[in-house]
Amino acid sequence: MDIIHLILHKNGLYNIEGKKTLVYVSPREIISNETRTYNNKTYEYTHGYGVIVTSASTTSETGALKYIKSNFVDTSTDIKITQPRIYFGLQTNEIISTNTNKNIEYDYPLSSTTNSYNTYDGQAGIKLGFFDRLVLGIKEGNIKLAFSTNITEESNIIIKRNILERVKKVMPYLEYDKSPYMIITDDGRLVWVIDAYTTSDNYPYSQITNLVQENGTIKKINYIRNSVKVLVDSYDGTMKFYITDRTDPIIMAYWRMYPSLFEDLNESIPESISKYFVYPKYLYNIQADILKQYHQVQPEVLYRADDIWDTAKENTSKVSTLVGTDISPYYTMVKTVDNNEAILGLVLPYTIKEKQNINAYLIGSCKANGEKELKLYKFNREAAILGTLQLDTLIEQDEKISTELSSIEVMGTKIEKNIIVVPINNTLLYVEPIFQVLQNENKTAPILKKVIVASGNKVAIGNNINEALVNLLSQEAVSIKIETDSVEDLIEEIIKANNNLTQSNQSDDWGLIGQDIDKLQTLITQLEKLIEEEKNLEKENNEGEVNQSVM
Repeated sequence: MDIIHLILHKNGLYNIEGKKTLVYVSPREIISNETRTYNNKTYEYTHGYGVIVTSASTTSETGALKYIKSNFVDTSTDIKITQPRIYFGLQTNEIISTNTNKNIEYDYPLSSTTNSYNTYDGQAGIKLGFFDRLVLGIKEGNIKLAFSTNITEESNIIIKRNILERVKKVMPYLEYDKSPYMIITDDGRLVWVIDAYTTSDNYPYSQITNLVQENGTIKKINYIRNSVKVLVDSYDGTMKFYITDRTDPIIMAYWRMYPSLFEDLNESIPESISKYFVYPKYLYNIQADILKQYHQVQPEVLYRADDIWDTAKENTSKVSTLVGTDISPYYTMVKTVDNNEAILGLVLPYTIKEKQNINAYLIGSCKANGEKELKLYKFNREAAILGTLQLDTLIEQDEKISTELSSIEVMGTKIEKNIIVVPINNTLLYVEPIFQVLQNENKTAPILKKVIVASGNKVAIGNNINEALVNLLSQEAVSIKIETDSVEDLIEEIIKANNNLTQSNQSDDWGLIGQDIDKLQTLITQLEKLIEEEKNLEKENNEGEVNQSVM
């Protein structure tokens, strides 16, 4: 059976062995391609089957994926699936016919010689006579639909099985998230979740940003709201459009025009579904980019453009560079100062423009009822918080860690890595998994070989996350010195701050004058402290040289 394990970039929290566990849910879908015969893809291999569930936080003893659910037969006591067949998805593009003369649809292999079969009994599909099938066949470029001897008037013909095409056909006036994700409901149904957005380019006094369309064209917008959630059943294709933001005037206008399309406004999404919602990365990317400049809302500060941020950078290969690439937003468990328990959040760390120290991070999360929450956390300017590129440099300079990393770089493999910054209370934990990839095996999943962790002024390495954390809290940890601004950098910032103070004095803006004075005083204090530290260091070095010469 031709199937695809579709790994979606979405995590979910599911109850595994009595604990909330972060997992990946990967649907098994039928691949639509030209290698399959007409009969094969129309009557026999009509649907995907089940999901693969893997742990998002742990691996097997060898560093491979840890499977929580992978078999076709449902033996899991934690995640029960009552209807595993997937007739509607992201890869299902072929027209199919069920309840035909053949009346056999392939499910999954039982052994090397026997298979399990099924007959579709869902609500999807339409019964058509010859002439209706002929019209449909001409329209779809599939004339065999009319003349096939397998299809009878009792057969169901199912079209529009791609879920994105399906919802766009019903409601073409919304923008749809390009990365729908599947959840397993408490009653065992496989349901696709699609975030939908209202947009406009005519909202007054708002920043224009670009949306890249599926055909590669650019759509300019200055207004976007995630006002709709669409739930699509993977078995029967049933679509439910829920309005999740009634304060959005655009979606409420659509509701008045098409009241029967949307679910009753008094009917909320069942919590058995909404508790698995995640903050949409599509929306988050736009918000995170805008916040680089607009985290500061004072007009004068925006006009000066002297408080611009960058996305923190990382090196994804073994060889570090001074430039790096922007860290992409990632889902992870976080525990912030204003939360009593850990939550699943979408995270992105920031640095001040052209600096390396992390100065803020953005968290997008969803409550149990599906309500979205976006929060920005800032560090005090004088706090020296380790930057992600700085961590890579420090790792390379440490002989012990470099030796361990070199031991896994063998012929025929390459090393890949990515860094995750995990907010925990008022601190940050840096986690950098190191993967070994076989260069000649395209289908081989990366193997986790080492994990590097850092927090505060300590860094450690281990074979897995648990071992690395234990080492971080032991004498195995390596002390690191976090780089701060140089004297020259601070002098440059003091000059700029003084110029800003002159401008605010001229405009008689007392609130801004006070802020500029505070900033100037903070920078001067930092400069004095740095100069004192450098003097002390120079004195220690001189004393060491004197003692050495005496000996």
